[in-house]
Amino acid sequence: MRVLVISDVHGNADALRAVLEDAGRWDDVWVLGDLVDYGPEPQVVVDMVRELRPGLVVRGNHDNAVAFGVDCLCDPKVHELSVYTRQAISARLLSREQVEWLRGLPTTARKSVDGATYYAVHGSPASPLYGYLYPDMPREKLLEQLSPPGLRLSGGARRPVRADVILVGHTHLPFSASVDSALVANPGSVGQPRDGVPLASYMVLDTEGRRVAHRRVRYDVEAVLRKLASLGLERRYYDWLARILTSGSI
Repeated sequence: MRVLVISDVHGNADALRAVLEDAGRWDDVWVLGDLVDYGPEPQVVVDMVRELRPGLVVRGNHDNAVAFGVDCLCDPKVHELSVYTRQAISARLLSREQVEWLRGLPTTARKSVDGATYYAVHGSPASPLYGYLYPDMPREKLLEQLSPPGLRLSGGARRPVRADVILVGHTHLPFSASVDSALVANPGSVGQPRDGVPLASYMVLDTEGRRVAHRRVRYDVEAVLRKLASLGLERRYYDWLARILTSGSI
């Protein structure tokens, strides 16, 4: 089965359209959260994702913040920007029904496909909404982030989640790495890439071969900037968003 895996769209409908066109065909779509905040069209993104009828979708920390009126607890470098865009964009444009849909999303998901078990979460198994998982972490820290709360071995040590493939988002940095017997993969960010490459990032998963392919695609950044400008944002926040979108970096 060919699965399109996306994460961190963040209200960027133009980037999502480019990804869908570039991906061409797929048998299923799996969504790892954070559909809202930062971008100018969170309401459009939510509807687009729902129309895709994804076989798997989890709630991200920004989705959670919008749905429950709580802090997103995101990277301090962009926390102020996230709060502003949540109030100035997401709260204005999302309908009550869309917010209720975000509220109903699970924070983790598990699927069995072609003889393999897949575990999906926005942050990390240790902290589904807020955990950051990087492939270059020290092994002890990496295993800690892969261990859900409550799973402990004798002696109190935490036990990594049992899955063949673990899918995460949240960092906006694409990667795939083998950790013991599991494949851990992050598709990067569709709408807010932050690895220095200002191209929409996504991943295609081959469930038969249990392989992932990372892909990047250009989209009309200027169109997104025009939409942001039309919302009447404060200049410093618009400039901040423009720097991120044009540089692919915070």
